[in-house]
Amino acid sequence: MNKVFENFKQYILPFGLNDADFDQLVNYCSIVHFQKGEVVMEAGVKQNAIYFIYKGIIRNYVNKMDGGTSIYGFRIENMLITGYALYNYKNEYRAKLTIDCLEDCELVSIPLQALKFMEEHSKVSHMVGRFLAEAHALELVDYIIDIDTKSLVDRYDNLEKLFPNIHQRVPQHMIASYLGITPVHLSNVKKSRKNAGVQNAYNETPK
Repeated sequence: MNKVFENFKQYILPFGLNDADFDQLVNYCSIVHFQKGEVVMEAGVKQNAIYFIYKGIIRNYVNKMDGGTSIYGFRIENMLITGYALYNYKNEYRAKLTIDCLEDCELVSIPLQALKFMEEHSKVSHMVGRFLAEAHALELVDYIIDIDTKSLVDRYDNLEKLFPNIHQRVPQHMIASYLGITPVHLSNVKKSRKNAGVQNAYNETPK
Protein backbone atom coordinates (compact mmCIF):
# COMPACT_ATOMS: atom_id res chain seq x y z
CA MET A 1 0.00 0.00 0.00
CA ASN A 2 1.14 3.53 -0.76
CA LYS A 3 2.89 5.03 2.29
CA VAL A 4 0.52 8.01 2.33
CA PHE A 5 -2.53 5.74 2.50
CA GLU A 6 -0.78 3.53 5.06
CA ASN A 7 -0.43 6.55 7.36
CA PHE A 8 -4.08 7.39 6.77
CA LYS A 9 -5.01 3.81 7.67
CA GLN A 10 -3.04 3.92 10.92
CA TYR A 11 -4.85 7.13 11.80
CA ILE A 12 -8.39 5.93 11.12
CA LEU A 13 -8.39 2.26 12.20
CA PRO A 14 -8.29 3.03 15.96
CA PHE A 15 -11.68 4.73 15.52
CA GLY A 16 -13.15 1.32 14.72
CA LEU A 17 -13.01 1.03 10.93
CA ASN A 18 -12.11 -2.48 9.80
CA ASP A 19 -9.70 -3.37 6.98
CA ALA A 20 -12.42 -4.22 4.46
CA ASP A 21 -14.27 -0.94 4.96
CA PHE A 22 -11.02 1.02 4.84
CA ASP A 23 -10.06 -0.61 1.53
CA GLN A 24 -13.44 0.39 0.15
CA LEU A 25 -13.10 3.96 1.42
CA VAL A 26 -9.59 4.47 0.07
CA ASN A 27 -10.78 3.55 -3.43
CA TYR A 28 -12.63 6.88 -3.46
CA CYS A 29 -9.68 8.86 -2.09
CA SER A 30 -6.81 10.55 -3.91
CA ILE A 31 -3.48 12.13 -3.02
CA VAL A 32 -3.36 15.87 -3.68
CA HIS A 33 -0.66 18.53 -3.32
CA PHE A 34 -0.90 22.18 -2.33
CA GLN A 35 1.93 24.68 -2.38
CA LYS A 36 2.78 26.99 0.49
CA GLY A 37 0.29 29.84 0.54
CA GLU A 38 -2.43 27.99 -1.40
CA VAL A 39 -5.96 27.97 -0.02
CA VAL A 40 -7.38 24.52 0.68
CA MET A 41 -10.82 25.70 1.81
CA GLU A 42 -12.46 29.12 1.81
CA ALA A 43 -15.02 30.19 4.39
CA GLY A 44 -18.55 30.24 3.00
CA VAL A 45 -17.72 28.04 0.00
CA LYS A 46 -19.36 24.63 -0.49
CA GLN A 47 -16.95 21.73 0.01
CA ASN A 48 -16.95 18.29 -1.56
CA ALA A 49 -14.09 16.76 0.44
CA ILE A 50 -12.20 16.77 3.70
CA TYR A 51 -8.48 16.02 3.95
CA PHE A 52 -5.95 14.00 5.93
CA ILE A 53 -2.52 15.61 6.29
CA TYR A 54 0.35 13.32 5.37
CA LYS A 55 2.90 16.13 5.16
CA GLY A 56 2.76 19.84 5.94
CA ILE A 57 1.02 22.32 8.22
CA ILE A 58 -2.03 24.53 7.70
CA ARG A 59 -3.85 27.24 9.61
CA ASN A 60 -7.58 27.77 10.24
CA TYR A 61 -8.60 31.42 10.22
CA VAL A 62 -11.34 33.96 9.58
CA ASN A 63 -11.16 37.43 8.08
CA LYS A 64 -12.29 40.09 10.55
CA MET A 65 -14.40 43.13 9.79
CA ASP A 66 -11.42 45.43 10.43
CA GLY A 67 -9.44 43.73 7.67
CA GLY A 68 -7.29 41.58 9.95
CA THR A 69 -7.42 37.85 10.58
CA SER A 70 -8.06 35.68 13.62
CA ILE A 71 -6.40 32.27 13.73
CA TYR A 72 -8.42 29.48 15.35
CA GLY A 73 -5.90 26.70 15.05
CA PHE A 74 -3.28 24.80 13.12
CA ARG A 75 -3.27 21.28 11.72
CA ILE A 76 -0.17 19.16 11.19
CA GLU A 77 0.73 15.65 10.06
CA ASN A 78 -1.77 12.92 10.94
CA MET A 79 -4.62 15.36 11.51
CA LEU A 80 -7.80 16.05 9.54
CA ILE A 81 -8.75 19.22 7.69
CA THR A 82 -12.50 19.82 7.63
CA GLY A 83 -13.07 23.56 7.90
CA TYR A 84 -16.06 22.34 9.94
CA ALA A 85 -17.86 21.98 6.60
CA LEU A 86 -18.53 18.32 7.41
CA TYR A 87 -20.91 19.37 10.19
CA ASN A 88 -22.50 22.27 8.30
CA TYR A 89 -24.94 20.07 6.36
CA LYS A 90 -27.82 22.52 6.89
CA ASN A 91 -25.85 25.08 4.88
CA GLU A 92 -24.73 22.83 2.00
CA TYR A 93 -21.45 21.80 3.68
CA ARG A 94 -19.94 25.27 3.43
CA ALA A 95 -16.64 25.78 5.23
CA LYS A 96 -16.84 27.86 8.39
CA LEU A 97 -13.15 28.80 8.24
CA THR A 98 -10.57 29.56 5.58
CA ILE A 99 -7.66 27.15 5.48
CA ASP A 100 -4.33 27.77 3.79
CA CYS A 101 -0.96 26.02 3.70
CA LEU A 102 1.98 27.32 5.71
CA GLU A 103 4.23 24.76 3.99
CA ASP A 104 4.01 22.66 0.86
CA CYS A 105 1.40 20.02 1.76
CA GLU A 106 0.66 16.46 0.69
CA LEU A 107 -2.89 15.45 1.59
CA VAL A 108 -5.37 12.63 1.19
CA SER A 109 -8.59 13.98 -0.32
CA ILE A 110 -11.64 12.21 1.16
CA PRO A 111 -14.81 13.00 -0.84
CA LEU A 112 -17.91 13.73 1.22
CA GLN A 113 -19.86 11.48 -1.13
CA ALA A 114 -17.56 8.60 -0.20
CA LEU A 115 -18.23 9.18 3.49
CA LYS A 116 -21.96 9.29 2.81
CA PHE A 117 -21.78 6.05 0.82
CA MET A 118 -19.81 4.35 3.58
CA GLU A 119 -22.28 5.49 6.23
CA GLU A 120 -25.18 4.08 4.22
CA HIS A 121 -23.53 0.72 3.61
CA SER A 122 -21.61 0.10 6.81
CA LYS A 123 -22.82 0.46 10.38
CA VAL A 124 -19.22 0.63 11.58
CA SER A 125 -18.38 3.41 9.11
CA HIS A 126 -21.32 5.44 10.38
CA MET A 127 -19.90 5.26 13.91
CA VAL A 128 -16.41 6.17 12.71
CA GLY A 129 -17.72 9.27 10.95
CA ARG A 130 -19.51 10.36 14.09
CA PHE A 131 -16.44 9.81 16.28
CA LEU A 132 -14.23 11.81 13.89
CA ALA A 133 -16.73 14.65 13.80
CA GLU A 134 -17.06 14.76 17.58
CA ALA A 135 -13.29 14.63 18.15
CA HIS A 136 -12.62 17.52 15.77
CA ALA A 137 -15.47 19.64 17.12
CA LEU A 138 -14.23 19.04 20.68
CA GLU A 139 -10.84 20.52 19.75
CA LEU A 140 -12.49 23.84 18.90
CA VAL A 141 -14.53 23.73 22.11
CA ASP A 142 -11.33 23.12 24.09
CA TYR A 143 -9.66 26.08 22.36
CA ILE A 144 -12.55 28.41 23.25
CA ILE A 145 -12.81 27.23 26.85
CA ASP A 146 -9.04 27.32 27.40
CA ILE A 147 -9.02 31.05 26.63
CA ASP A 148 -11.15 31.66 29.74
CA THR A 149 -9.86 28.89 32.01
CA LYS A 150 -6.10 28.66 31.39
CA SER A 151 -3.35 31.20 31.77
CA LEU A 152 -1.51 32.54 28.76
CA VAL A 153 1.63 30.70 29.89
CA ASP A 154 -0.25 27.39 30.12
CA ARG A 155 -1.71 27.86 26.63
CA TYR A 156 1.73 28.78 25.30
CA ASP A 157 3.30 25.69 26.85
CA ASN A 158 0.51 23.51 25.41
CA LEU A 159 1.28 24.69 21.88
CA GLU A 160 4.40 22.55 21.58
CA LYS A 161 2.50 19.52 22.87
CA LEU A 162 -0.27 19.98 20.32
CA PHE A 163 1.97 20.98 17.42
CA PRO A 164 5.60 19.80 17.84
CA ASN A 165 8.22 22.23 16.47
CA ILE A 166 5.55 24.82 15.74
CA HIS A 167 7.89 27.70 16.59
CA GLN A 168 10.23 26.55 13.81
CA ARG A 169 7.40 26.08 11.30
CA VAL A 170 4.99 28.98 11.83
CA PRO A 171 5.66 32.76 11.79
CA GLN A 172 5.53 34.25 15.28
CA HIS A 173 2.82 36.78 14.40
CA MET A 174 0.50 33.86 13.52
CA ILE A 175 1.22 32.13 16.83
CA ALA A 176 0.50 35.44 18.58
CA SER A 177 -2.84 35.68 16.75
CA TYR A 178 -3.74 32.14 17.82
CA LEU A 179 -2.96 33.03 21.45
CA GLY A 180 -4.86 36.32 21.17
CA ILE A 181 -1.86 38.54 21.96
CA THR A 182 0.51 40.86 20.11
CA PRO A 183 3.85 39.65 18.68
CA VAL A 184 5.65 41.84 21.25
CA HIS A 185 3.74 40.18 24.07
CA LEU A 186 4.60 36.76 22.62
CA SER A 187 8.27 37.69 22.52
CA ASN A 188 8.13 38.62 26.21
CA VAL A 189 6.41 35.32 27.07
CA LYS A 190 9.12 33.37 25.21
CA LYS A 191 11.88 35.21 27.06
CA SER A 192 10.12 34.57 30.36
CA ARG A 193 9.80 30.85 29.64
CA LYS A 194 13.43 30.64 28.53
CA ASN A 195 14.63 32.38 31.69
CA ALA A 196 12.44 30.13 33.82
CA GLY A 197 13.97 27.08 32.15
CA VAL A 198 17.49 28.30 32.87
CA GLN A 199 16.60 28.97 36.51
CA ASN A 200 15.01 25.51 36.91
CA ALA A 201 18.09 23.87 35.43
CA TYR A 202 20.28 25.82 37.87
CA ASN A 203 18.12 24.83 40.83
CA GLU A 204 18.30 21.16 39.82
CA THR A 205 22.10 21.20 39.54
CA PRO A 206 23.68 19.26 42.45
CA LYS A 207 25.28 21.65 44.90
